[in-house]
Amino acid sequence: MAKRQEHIVIIGTGKVAQHLGLHLMRSGHKIKNVWGRDISKAKKLAKLFETTTIPSLDKFPVECLALVCVTDDAIEEVISELHADVKVAYTSGSVRLEDITDRKNLGVFYPLQSFSENRNVDISVVPFLIEGTNEEFEATLKRLAKTMSSKVTVANSQDRFNTHIAAVMVNNFTNFIYHLAQQHLNETKIDFDLLKPLIKETVSKLNELTPLEAQTGPAVRGDKNIIEKHINSISSPETKQVYRLFSELIEKEINKS
Repeated sequence: MAKRQEHIVIIGTGKVAQHLGLHLMRSGHKIKNVWGRDISKAKKLAKLFETTTIPSLDKFPVECLALVCVTDDAIEEVISELHADVKVAYTSGSVRLEDITDRKNLGVFYPLQSFSENRNVDISVVPFLIEGTNEEFEATLKRLAKTMSSKVTVANSQDRFNTHIAAVMVNNFTNFIYHLAQQHLNETKIDFDLLKPLIKETVSKLNELTPLEAQTGPAVRGDKNIIEKHINSISSPETKQVYRLFSELIEKEINKS
């Protein structure tokens, strides 16, 4: 159980809202209410959290912490609708604290993880990047994050922004390459599961090696004959483009080192 129970209102109805709400509950905190523009989704999430929705943000209970889990382009608008006395934290990696309307108690509560529907995440190892407009509120957010995770750190807006860029690369870009690989295999009815041990080993090596040290393949060897054969056998123009670009970039980087 949490040493100090926080009463929290979840603003938003997406995957981040769902995962954080459940983990906060399991850590002993109280999800007081849920608010979302889509009323049916808000009611569904409120039922999951064993609570109720609030009809509008002007009905927000000022004694609670507002945890804003909405898209980046909606954060400022949503926060502007809350009473000035409400303590607010949002979950974005790229929205700078200084870009939001000035408030006494405003902070960032950014979990550095990808959340998917119907998939559990071990929250205890998820890094949380925290920032606040004042030391007291920042300490409150750190304390809250530490009830769920052992990896909590303070990060300013620029560091958090740069981390988010890298996170998009290693998560979103990599996953899309998995998708292209799966499409390629589907054309010849080869099971994508054959690649999963390779995917796991690729990630596992990073516990001991840098990404560049772990790099293997025809581009590392400078095997242009194999690279061209592969490209010529790929039917998708987009996948051809990605394969060629990555091969060129890998070879260029290897030759620098």
